[in-house]
Amino acid sequence: MRRRGSLLALAVTVVAAVAPAQAAKQLWVLQEPDRIVEYDPSTFVARRTVTVPRRVLEHPEFLSVNARGQLLFLPPLGTEWTTGELATTRDRAWFWDGQHAKEWKLEGVKARGGSTGRRTLTESARQWFLSGGGDSVVWFETTFEKVVEDGGEREVRTAARIWRTDLGGGSPQPIASLASSGTCRCETGVCTETCPAWSLWAPDGIVGDFFVVTRLTPGQLETTYHESLVYQRAGATWAVKKLVQPVPKPLTGDEKGEMLVTALPDGGCCGWDNAGNDQTLLLRHGKAAVVYDEFQRYDNRNYDVSFYTADARLAAGKLAYTIMATTGPSAELRVSEDGKENAAELARLRKAIAALPAVEIVDPTTTAPPLAVIARAALVGWLSDTELLVAQDGRLAVYDIRGAKRKDTPIRVRSAADAFLR
Repeated sequence: MRRRGSLLALAVTVVAAVAPAQAAKQLWVLQEPDRIVEYDPSTFVARRTVTVPRRVLEHPEFLSVNARGQLLFLPPLGTEWTTGELATTRDRAWFWDGQHAKEWKLEGVKARGGSTGRRTLTESARQWFLSGGGDSVVWFETTFEKVVEDGGEREVRTAARIWRTDLGGGSPQPIASLASSGTCRCETGVCTETCPAWSLWAPDGIVGDFFVVTRLTPGQLETTYHESLVYQRAGATWAVKKLVQPVPKPLTGDEKGEMLVTALPDGGCCGWDNAGNDQTLLLRHGKAAVVYDEFQRYDNRNYDVSFYTADARLAAGKLAYTIMATTGPSAELRVSEDGKENAAELARLRKAIAALPAVEIVDPTTTAPPLAVIARAALVGWLSDTELLVAQDGRLAVYDIRGAKRKDTPIRVRSAADAFLR
């Protein structure tokens, strides 16, 4: 009896120690006009407030937040702003290290060397990523050495490197170098149309135990994806392996990147939204499986509306994602480029669009129908293995894994992009 009591006490102690670790999440929500508020995700009571630049609320899609409460706002160079901020601030990255704010100038183009009719330009594109541990910042830099003649780009040599620094940008440590495959001829006079470069993706803009780099050619009308590599942390080093196929638009992954979810956009261009079949794939153990197929789900080949997965989150073997449409309920639906008028299909698609965005919960290892569908909602994240946080009707709400609403929270949002659950 004493032994049984000791074991019981030990079990209670272990559960008590594990439970807080599992529940230790943070919820950050942007609020007008210039704040981001941290909430306790178990009670939805505010904990603290950080003042942010107004441009962060204008483009929340460029903000990353890690579990340490660090914030990184990194807009693409040349982003247009409507708030009238000075040119000296619109092209700057903003970083909150947990205590202090700082800014970095986004890199531009520099000219060097040259001779009559022939110049060499060096373009440097740099990105910053938060680290999962909060003790460093990860840098990804691509360098393009171009030869320019008669006003056009003639050839380019591209290389990329990845390294980490402390929070102040010092003590750099290399992670990886992606060597150039040699000089590439810019056939059209614009190197991005015919020559490949590297891009880096990390879940939510945070480098934890893995990240993915993809070699791609942006192209003139559509992007070509050549290969993807996953880098996985192994102690103080990083191991790299090639994925079974390129991942055009990674959405999420498990902690080590052994399981990845990626969207395959349909490649619509030139004013058309629905030029092909949007799909979402699960990559695991060297195999790829389809977890979402637009044409199979909506049979929408005749009309120029595309249904796609905008995001995804994994938890306890279940996958949740948001399905969105490229047009709203009140917009006119035109016939697709190769489509034909179909009254029944048109009515069915209008009904489907009216329920979007929608959150679906699936078992990604099977082809069974969704376990649950939450209409007119967008995914924020998993509160636990059995509960989801979504944005719905202008506020955050909690649903269970069966799609039943648990409660509305008092937190109002413009969209799911305002909320960050980490």
